[in-house]
Amino acid sequence: MKTNYYVIGDPVGHSLSPVIHNTLYGIYGLDCVYSARKVTRNDLPSFIDFAQNGPVGGFNVTMPLKKEIIQYLDLLYAPGSVNTVVKTPGAQLAGYSTDAQGFYAGLQSKGYAYTNQNVVFIGYGAVTQLLAQDAMDKGAARITVLNRTPDKAKAFAQHDRAVVDALDRISLYMEDCDILINTTPLGMAGTGNDFQDLSFIQMLRPSAIVCDLIYDPPTTALLAAAQKNGNAALNGLPMLIWQAFYAFEKFFGIMPTIQDYEVVHQKLMADK
Repeated sequence: MKTNYYVIGDPVGHSLSPVIHNTLYGIYGLDCVYSARKVTRNDLPSFIDFAQNGPVGGFNVTMPLKKEIIQYLDLLYAPGSVNTVVKTPGAQLAGYSTDAQGFYAGLQSKGYAYTNQNVVFIGYGAVTQLLAQDAMDKGAARITVLNRTPDKAKAFAQHDRAVVDALDRISLYMEDCDILINTTPLGMAGTGNDFQDLSFIQMLRPSAIVCDLIYDPPTTALLAAAQKNGNAALNGLPMLIWQAFYAFEKFFGIMPTIQDYEVVHQKLMADK
């Protein structure tokens, strides 16, 4: 009997995770199948029962369940947000997050690192918190979090080297920004919402990189403005692939290679 792995959330039908993981199963000859499964908050208890008692090896978690899942876990190795759950031999559920690792791998692929850099985040949610903490841990000179409602991020402002401000004051932070990261859905296909004014991009130095966690469309208006300004641009696809690779490592103890990355990337592009 095949071992089942899932990505759960709502909505989840658009997820590219099944393509990534099933491609890896083929590469490594694993008798597993990975599927997207719609699970709402109300469905979560029954899914947990199914995962613990059925032929399930683990699952990934997307919105809106990354925090909700924590109360159902036996072991927790992630601060406040979980995207990977592994079922242990004793049917205990262990939660991890590979989002920060995935993003940083993508950033490094562009030749950038956090050390001594001024990092500016647009938006403040669970993923921002993980990435910002990772940036601090890796030696960022300063972290700035810009949000429409800055009060939500006040707790983060208590950190050393952290600044929290309103998004409409973004122009004040662009001249010395080295890494700009959008973690909001602004510009995502199907949302109908986008940045109303991208003139702040023109204040960036040519050496700065602009990152968008969105991968559909591949080039958002934010990234197009960055490229027009002469800045490096990074969309969310490398993060998506690498966080899946780190999740695969949690599931099987195997870290996929850069060659695997190229195979998976080509597969995703061919399926578009």
